[in-house]
Amino acid sequence: MSSTTSENAVKVFDQPISRDSALSFVDYLRRGAKLEAERMCGVEVELFGYTADRLARLDGEQVQSVLTSFASSDDDLRFEEASLVEAVMEQNGRVSVEPGGQIEFSNKPRHNLAEAERDVESYLALLRETAEEHGFLFLATGFDPLCTIEEQQWFPKKRYRVMRPFLAKRGPLAWDMMSRTCAVQVNLDYTSEADLAKKFVLGNHLAPIITAIFACSPFKDGELSGYKSTRAAVWLNTDPDRAGPAPFASPEKFTFDSFVAYALDVPMIFARRDGCYLEVPVGTKFKSFLDGMSDIQPVFEDWIDHLTVIFTDARLKQYIELRSADCGSPRMWLAAQALWKGLMYDAATLDEALRLAPELDSRQAAELRACVAREGLAARFAGVDVLGLAKELIKLAALGLQRIAPDEGKYLDILREQVVEDEVCPADVLLRNWHGSWHGRMDHVIQYLRVA
Repeated sequence: MSSTTSENAVKVFDQPISRDSALSFVDYLRRGAKLEAERMCGVEVELFGYTADRLARLDGEQVQSVLTSFASSDDDLRFEEASLVEAVMEQNGRVSVEPGGQIEFSNKPRHNLAEAERDVESYLALLRETAEEHGFLFLATGFDPLCTIEEQQWFPKKRYRVMRPFLAKRGPLAWDMMSRTCAVQVNLDYTSEADLAKKFVLGNHLAPIITAIFACSPFKDGELSGYKSTRAAVWLNTDPDRAGPAPFASPEKFTFDSFVAYALDVPMIFARRDGCYLEVPVGTKFKSFLDGMSDIQPVFEDWIDHLTVIFTDARLKQYIELRSADCGSPRMWLAAQALWKGLMYDAATLDEALRLAPELDSRQAAELRACVAREGLAARFAGVDVLGLAKELIKLAALGLQRIAPDEGKYLDILREQVVEDEVCPADVLLRNWHGSWHGRMDHVIQYLRVA
C-alpha cells in the first residue's frame, strides 16, 4: 500500500458518520465486488495450544512466543500496548490470537488451492518447529477436549476485555465460544449485488449441513460431550442478536440496503478511540449510536469494527466469510475451501445449490442446528435429510470445480471418502475409535488430533 493510499484510508476511517451515512455503508459493500477473473479464496484456521507436559492451555506469554516464531523480523510483529497480538508471515499470511489464546492462521487470498496448500504446509512446518522447541502441542478440533472453562487462559487483548462481560450477559455459553472453540473459515469474493445475494443466502442456509460434514468436537472436559459438534452447540447459546443465520429468506430479499438496515439494528459491543475501547456505546443499536446517544462522534471505522462482531453463519465485510465448520485435519481445511469454491464460483452450480438448500423459518432453522450439533450427519428434521443433502452438495461442488478449476477436485477426495462412501463425519471416526481400540483413553484422542 502506498503512502498516499494509506493516508486516504485513514481519512475515510476518520470520516464522521450519522444516520444519513447509510449510502456510504452501501458504497463500502459495493466497492468490495471483484471482477470474475480477480476472485480469490482464503482460509482462516484456529488451533488449541497446550503445554506438552501438563496439557494446560498456553498462557499469554507462551502464546506470544509462538507468534514471535512466525516473524522474519521485528517489523513483522504487531503489538497492542505491551502485548504481541499478530505476526505477519512474509509469504503466506499472518498468525494472530483468539480470546482464549487459540492460535489463528490466515493465509493470503489465493487464486488457486495449490497455493493455499503451500501456505498451509509452510505454516504447519513452522508451527511444528515451534512446538518442539518450546514443548508445546497443538490440536485441530472444534472444541477444547481437555480443559474446563475455569482452566482457560484469557489473552490480554483490549477487545476481548470488553467482549467478555458483554457476551456473558447475552448467552450462557458465550465464554465457551470465546475461549474453547476453534473453526475453519473460508473467505470468498462476490462480483455484484446479485451475486452476493445468492452467496450470502446460500452460506447461511447451508450452514447446518456444512457443520455436519465437518463436525469434529465430540469431547469436553476430558470426556464425551453428547454432541458431535460441541462448538455448534455452544454457538446456539452465545448471543441471539448476532449469531446464527442472517435473516434473509431468499436472494430476492437481500440487497446492500437491506443488509445495512439489518446491521444497523444489531447492538454494538465497542467503539475505539486512540487505542482505547470505550464502554459508552456497549449494547446500543448501531443506528441509535449514529443518532448521537452519547458524546462520542461516530466515525466510519466504527462501522467497519461493527461488521466484525456480527457472528452470523455467513458474515459480510467486503467479502463473504463462511464460518460454520469445526476445525479438523489439514486435509479438511483444504476440503472446506474446495467445497465452498465449487458451490459458489460456478454460476450454474450456485443456482443449483440454492435450489437444494433448506428453506426453513427461524424456529425450524434453530432446531435443525440443534439436531446437527448433537447428531451430525445422522440428523433429520423438518424434511431435511442432512446426510443425503451433504452427499448431493459434495457431488455438486465437484461439478462446479470441474468447470472452473478441474485440477482442484482432488481436494474433495476426503469428503468423498468419508461422507459419500462411508457416511461419516470426523466426529463419527473419533467416537468409533473411542468406543473401540482407544478404550476411552484421552491420550489416543490427543495423538489423533495433534497437528504439531
